[in-house]
Amino acid sequence: MKLNTTYQENRQESIAVNGNHFPNKSLCELDAIPKFAVSVNRWMPYIRAVNEAHVVMLYEQGILKLQEAGAILKAIEELDYEGYKSQTYCDEFEDMYFQQEKEIIEKSNGAGGNMHLGRSRNDMCITWTHLNVREGILDVMETLIQFQNTVRLFCEEHKDTLYVIHTHTQHAQPGIMGHYFLGFLDVLDRCIRRFKNAYDMTNVSPMGAAVATTSAYPVSRERMAELLGCDGIIENAYDSIGNIEYYSLTASAVSLCAIDLSKTITDMILWATEEEKMIIFGDGLSSISSIMPQKRNPIVMEHLRACVGVAKGLGDTVQTACFRTPYGDICDYEDMDSSLFSAFSMLKRCLKVFDSVMATIDVNKPLLRQRAFESFSVVTEMADEMYRSYGIPFRKAHGFVSYLVRKARAEGYDLRVVEEKYFADTYEEYFHEPFTFDFAPIAQSIDPDHFVKVREIIGGTGPKAMAAQLASAQRKVLENAAWYDEKTNALAASDRARLDAVNRIIQAWQQEK
Repeated sequence: MKLNTTYQENRQESIAVNGNHFPNKSLCELDAIPKFAVSVNRWMPYIRAVNEAHVVMLYEQGILKLQEAGAILKAIEELDYEGYKSQTYCDEFEDMYFQQEKEIIEKSNGAGGNMHLGRSRNDMCITWTHLNVREGILDVMETLIQFQNTVRLFCEEHKDTLYVIHTHTQHAQPGIMGHYFLGFLDVLDRCIRRFKNAYDMTNVSPMGAAVATTSAYPVSRERMAELLGCDGIIENAYDSIGNIEYYSLTASAVSLCAIDLSKTITDMILWATEEEKMIIFGDGLSSISSIMPQKRNPIVMEHLRACVGVAKGLGDTVQTACFRTPYGDICDYEDMDSSLFSAFSMLKRCLKVFDSVMATIDVNKPLLRQRAFESFSVVTEMADEMYRSYGIPFRKAHGFVSYLVRKARAEGYDLRVVEEKYFADTYEEYFHEPFTFDFAPIAQSIDPDHFVKVREIIGGTGPKAMAAQLASAQRKVLENAAWYDEKTNALAASDRARLDAVNRIIQAWQQEK
């Protein structure tokens, strides 16, 4: 390795290698080249929309004459957008926008030079980023809502499937498999609400803010927002340019969704172990060992566990990049773009795979039911019943039941042997007095089916409580689907309205020529 020995020598070499005009070679490699690729592959429709909306507004406000507006809009229409996708960055221009602007000026016989009246790259860039992020949110939301519905259908299928829930990874109480996943469905609903919030913060227009102080031209910010399908404007012009909270909020929604998914993924990996055998994943999602013929490896969940971690990491990267940025016009958000959309992509792929898991999973119902009767998970109800039927304070009853369980386990028994004589003998051992009560309430209390059915409090496992939760789950899914349809239909309508306005102006211009 040859190292320079003086600063001047180093300077001359750097200029020789990288050039001395903007953007130099090293900056091109860091920013201009990858940004051009992003522009042609993702931003171009939004750049076009911003250009169209601005020119339409300028004409409607009397800032541009018909001859100018018509010529500019026709030039925008005639750009070879597909051809741009096969191009690579050329350092003649700072970026794709300026390359297209030059073409528009040439195609419009110079009229395109006035396309920039009343605006700046500041409000333009941040606006098409808003438009792009909003589409990314909707793309993830579609998959997330579909997954939520798949979970809902699984809950319906397993609304009566008895199993033993875990706390601290240990058997706790009898439960219903569908009840667990109704909880998971609510988790997904919170994820959806966070993305809705991110969408609301994103779907507002900065256009008209110009540099950060608006313009002396009588631009209509509201009209541009309408033409771009935004729900409104960011009122303060400085804030229009300076805020990037929509970026961090969206990234946070991705990260938190990944965390939420990881919890159930972790549970299901445990449930699928040879020791638990609670669930079996579909053949299309399980691999066979290369050497051990008996093995079914649930690699799908391992991939999911890793990939939701990657999605979280990408979301965290965006939030970290937002940290300590100044409040004003900055380029930082442009460099967060690849991480945010990679996070979108990874999360969406995880959701699709998880959807396939939930749609094809087999639940070992007989084994789960057997374990509910074999374990001592039901004995909370026994202690409760001793208070309800016999008036024994709960803490005393709790101590007795704990003693009974330890004794039964030491003797190799499970709940099925806890009949009246065994219970009465143990009661006398513990309390030093005979058992004189009716055993029937205790016999009923140690039935796992009874345990889940009597829990009719809101959110419980009883039939009525479960029916209410299933109905609520359906409402949530339908409401979320309706929200998605409303937003996508509104954007489609705004696109049509903008294109109609563009076509009217072009037609009027052509008739006048």
